[in-house]
Amino acid sequence: MPESELRVRDHFGTWRPARDLDPAEVTSRRGGRVMPTQYVSDRLIVRGRSDGEDAVMAAVRDRAQARGLAIEEVALQLAASREGENPLDSRHGVVFQVAAGEDSVGDGDAWDLMDEVAEVLAEDDRSRVSLDHLVVGHQKWEPHGPPSSRSPASFLGPAPLRAHAEGTTPFVTAAGVARPVVAVLDSGIGAHPWFEEAGNIVIRDAMVDGEPLGTSAEDEPLYDCEVRGRRRDRADELDTYAGHGTFIAGVVHQVCPDAAILPVRVFGGDGRVSEWDLARTLEKLLEYHLRGIAGQKGFHPVDVVVLSAGFYAEHPEDDDDYDGVLRGRLRDLRRVGVLVVLSAGNDGSARPTYPAAWAPKVHRTEGRVVPRDPADVRPDYTPLLAVTAMNPDGSLADFSNDGPWVTAVRNGVRVVSSMPTTFDGAQEPWRSGDGLRQSLDPDNFVGGFGTWSGTSFAAPTLAGELARAVLAARVATTEGGNGPSDGISARVAAAWNAVAAVGDLYVEVPAMAG
Repeated sequence: MPESELRVRDHFGTWRPARDLDPAEVTSRRGGRVMPTQYVSDRLIVRGRSDGEDAVMAAVRDRAQARGLAIEEVALQLAASREGENPLDSRHGVVFQVAAGEDSVGDGDAWDLMDEVAEVLAEDDRSRVSLDHLVVGHQKWEPHGPPSSRSPASFLGPAPLRAHAEGTTPFVTAAGVARPVVAVLDSGIGAHPWFEEAGNIVIRDAMVDGEPLGTSAEDEPLYDCEVRGRRRDRADELDTYAGHGTFIAGVVHQVCPDAAILPVRVFGGDGRVSEWDLARTLEKLLEYHLRGIAGQKGFHPVDVVVLSAGFYAEHPEDDDDYDGVLRGRLRDLRRVGVLVVLSAGNDGSARPTYPAAWAPKVHRTEGRVVPRDPADVRPDYTPLLAVTAMNPDGSLADFSNDGPWVTAVRNGVRVVSSMPTTFDGAQEPWRSGDGLRQSLDPDNFVGGFGTWSGTSFAAPTLAGELARAVLAARVATTEGGNGPSDGISARVAAAWNAVAAVGDLYVEVPAMAG
């Protein structure tokens, strides 16, 4: 495999090597087509448990040893702590970190090792071994313009106004009603008057066991994608995804001003996170949520997660049943009452992008969206909801991914939302005129607003609508809807009621037992 300039930052702040999988350069021992994807080149994910006998993990160890490769095994850390307490998914995972030595065969590339392991595994076991894919943020790329469609803009209306007065904590209203909590898994949230001057809207201090929820961090303000936002390789430019999380948070805030927004930083300005590290983040978010349900101080339940990123699988024949630890962690969140909203991708393609393509396949008929298979929705799990983008006139945007796994369509073209007021890149207006007049400065966002396009910004619209429906139901209850006191079953049922109220997915879910 050729060397690649790709890299991705992991949970420990280490930059790991990554590669493009080019179908023209590789073959597969398992047969079938190979499709392009990106992956961490020195890691394999194996779904299963490292304790006890496991034939699949033994096969990985044996083949690595035969190739002279050194491996280090790291398990997902928090899942075991919940066994016996809460119902969690069985898709535990172990990552095999591979290193080549002087006498090794090949360069220790994860694809080569996985392909060789697949040859000795039974067909049912092959799906348990996967690449550590790069999950990449979804935004629209301009083919004949700047590196993204991000541009400064003017917001002429008033700031979004909360209908419910501030309570004793950021999580409740003055009347004691629990605010909906929307977790934005993205690049973080920067400084903006909406979030700094209008009450406790953004929960910036959420921690689990002394660590932030997100796996991405940046110590240098110049390169922090929500502070100054500069690229590491070209400090005269804003990074590709700089401001992405702030923009998404602004969309949620416009749709549901009364929501509390929980930033969970999963990637930096390059918009990349490994599948493994994203699964680790979801475990920490799950822990935060469950401790909140248990009433522990410093924690609070989460109502909606929005993730505007995804990846493609390398084997298209797996598209109907592709599985893995990331899917398991999403199931964990759904099983304890969290709604998960995902963007569909911006390649103008019907090729399934994950995790959005794990949403139930649907029929669009008679103005309704209904599941193709009723078994794909269950009363004890909230649904995955995949969102694609439309133009302002209601037509499907040309860049929007679409397929039977797409649940909803929302505005995603030239959306206006918040940007960090600390952003002022090195580009200058192309025309300064007579000193009094000048053209638009393309990377100056000190005014606090911009336009951007992509399914990234369609997904938080639906997330905000769901949060609004959750709040309306709580306000309508005689008990005041104090969310932390609600058990898991009640939260799952309330989430389904919010889905029904928003109306994209029409499904008759049977009542939950008990």
